[in-house]
Amino acid sequence: MGLHKVTYNVGWTAWLDIAPEGVNKATGLEFVAGELGIPRSRVLAIGDGRNDIDMLEWVGIGVAMGQAPDEVLAVADETTGSDLEDGVAAVLARRFPA
Repeated sequence: MGLHKVTYNVGWTAWLDIAPEGVNKATGLEFVAGELGIPRSRVLAIGDGRNDIDMLEWVGIGVAMGQAPDEVLAVADETTGSDLEDGVAAVLARRFPA
């Protein structure tokens, strides 16, 4: 495609993430957390794809969805149910009880 100084990640189906070199979900969270004064240890992220690995490694609490591939599960601090099992809702209910 003629793109230079970019990183990319191929998804499970017909999608492709392209970002400038050095920019990913982790760097985005690091920037926002810094602007808000939130320490890394208090940041929680939930992911299910290879494009989430950097993010799950950076945050204080990294949660992998049940349908995530093995390399995502390996870097997460914990695993929740799949999207069909309302995994995100389960994590939020447990971490932020009403």
